[in-house]
Amino acid sequence: MRSIQYNLFSSKWIMLFLLLFFSCGTDDIVPSDEDNKDKEEDKVTIMPTVEDLVITSTEKPNELQVAWIYPMEATSVEVSYLLEGEDEDKAVRTNIRRSTGNKGSFFIKVSKHGTYVVTVVAIDNYGKRSKETKASATPLHEDAVLTIFPEGSDPKVIGKRLTERYIRTVDGQNPRVNYPYVCTWLGSFWFARTIGDEQLYNRLLARYDDIFFSSGSSSLYPAANHVDNNVFGAVPLEIYKTTGAHRHLDLGLHYADTQWELPSNATQTQRDWHEQGYSWQTRIWIDDMFMITAVQAQAYQVTGDRKYIDRTANEMVMYLDHIQRPNGLFYHTPAVPFFWGRGNGWMAVGMVELLRILPEENPDKPRIEEAYKLMMRSLLQYQADDGMWRQLIDDPASWKETSGTAMFTYAMIVGVKKGWIDKTTYGAAARQAWLTLLTYLNEDDNIREVCEGTNARNDYQYYLDRRRVTGDLHGQAPLLWCANALCSDI
Repeated sequence: MRSIQYNLFSSKWIMLFLLLFFSCGTDDIVPSDEDNKDKEEDKVTIMPTVEDLVITSTEKPNELQVAWIYPMEATSVEVSYLLEGEDEDKAVRTNIRRSTGNKGSFFIKVSKHGTYVVTVVAIDNYGKRSKETKASATPLHEDAVLTIFPEGSDPKVIGKRLTERYIRTVDGQNPRVNYPYVCTWLGSFWFARTIGDEQLYNRLLARYDDIFFSSGSSSLYPAANHVDNNVFGAVPLEIYKTTGAHRHLDLGLHYADTQWELPSNATQTQRDWHEQGYSWQTRIWIDDMFMITAVQAQAYQVTGDRKYIDRTANEMVMYLDHIQRPNGLFYHTPAVPFFWGRGNGWMAVGMVELLRILPEENPDKPRIEEAYKLMMRSLLQYQADDGMWRQLIDDPASWKETSGTAMFTYAMIVGVKKGWIDKTTYGAAARQAWLTLLTYLNEDDNIREVCEGTNARNDYQYYLDRRRVTGDLHGQAPLLWCANALCSDI
């Protein structure tokens, strides 16, 4: 019995010894939960990260563009973004499948302005993920869309270049008085006064007075017998605001007044228009409502006499009834059913020039503002991806034309600054158009792709085949108007 107990006792000690021996004879440590987690991450995070991650603000308000280069193994990326300082659980995540090539991009539209942190993770076909790559950027603020511009597109600089170009090229020996010159004179004086450049203004004034108020210059004055001639009076009336000189006032009012004074040799059609209270120069052509508005509005501003602006508003409503279509665009004439670009531009500018000074109590103002907004909505639909509009607005195969584009841009800038149209939507459209228009401006400050002077013709191809001119004042003037509008509070 004693022997058996001894043997059992010895066996217990032997087993205990062996257990201690094997426990102490290894360096392995029982893994912790944290170690298991690290190993699991090592298994998942074996993808190379994306390269060349770049986050940039686009030319649209509150929009960022994310660009990257995929690692070879990646089939998609996860893009997440959040406002700087916010909790990670507020991040917005989007998975973007790789299509072709090694470059990827994505546009982020944010609802709140600020600096955004963007994180990109590469993912392969098995769900393996790379480590995060981060960058941050601040999008263009909606209030800065028409005030802050990239290098080389500052409207003050561009406006000076265009004004200097006009001073340099206007011919004092063989002066012209037709409406494209009038429009460019008007834009130049507007711009110089807006930026407060007295020297530039005085140079313009000296050149103008030398041409039109020197000895024998009265022979240059156009006959006051047509809308395209009577608009000549808009410039001396604009000058009068600064000089207070009666020579400027008298010349300008002559053209404003005679636009409504029936001449003795008037035709029966002209008499009919006059008897209805309209200008005897009425012809229901699309460009008339700039030519009439420009001189009549100036006359109202310098005299304060409501007859000038009230009769212009009444005339505008009649034109709207005749040639504005349900889509907001305008026929060239009632008999020419095409949406010609620059022709519509004349109406767009005519409406904003009238609306910006028309007294609130004028009964025609709501009707004109409604027509303006309808036109602007339609123009948004037809704007090309690069911001341009076309020779025939509704024809996507038609060529992109600069004078009409500049006029629409001006109309939108004024509307945004006056609060008539949404600043985010239309401000972005105007900004894009302005920046693209500048790519058509050559080293001599002459703008390309301007439709030549165009009469009305019931022939679709006629409009498509119009010559494309460089440096034509039909294009120079409205681009200068845009520069002025961007620099002013209108």
